[in-house]
Amino acid sequence: MPVLSIFQNRRAYRALDSKPIDEEVLTRLVEAAITAPSANNSQPWRFITATDPAVLAEVKNTLTPGNYWAQKAPAITAVVTNNDWSLVIGDRVFAPFEAGMAAMAYQAQAVSEGLHIHPIAGFNADAVKEALKIPASEMLLTLLIIGYPGDDSELREHHLKSERSPRVRLPLDHVYAKDRWNDRLLPQKP
Repeated sequence: MPVLSIFQNRRAYRALDSKPIDEEVLTRLVEAAITAPSANNSQPWRFITATDPAVLAEVKNTLTPGNYWAQKAPAITAVVTNNDWSLVIGDRVFAPFEAGMAAMAYQAQAVSEGLHIHPIAGFNADAVKEALKIPASEMLLTLLIIGYPGDDSELREHHLKSERSPRVRLPLDHVYAKDRWNDRLLPQKP
């Protein structure tokens, strides 16, 4: 599959099957993630994947009500970084950006494995850190909800509509300019 196709087919689907994901597959996701670039090769990312039913239940208990659909996930991965793990130049802090690139590589590999993967922010970060024994000093960026494609009939109406609708992206001229900035790049008001 060409790389662009992987990214075009990546979508934050919510309909998941609870079928377990083989350990070899989960390992390949991390193997893809660690190929991401980082300043001074600092590799400021850590991935903690919950698959044990008891640990997974603890993590799922931290999710906000809008993430009800994630209760079916057979795996949830925490993406962790720390600003001290990479380069800082003035107000430019690289660790979260670099961990984000690694998380995108992780997601691209998940798509190539036939998985659905959905990054979320709706969770209690302190409770997730406690469940996964992540030190309080570390930054929990996101949770990646992972599973094989499932039946979307269990989704709430607004999620079902989103799941079945075409993916919407800004036109290229709203995110890309050549040679000089232009005002089309500013966020458009609805």
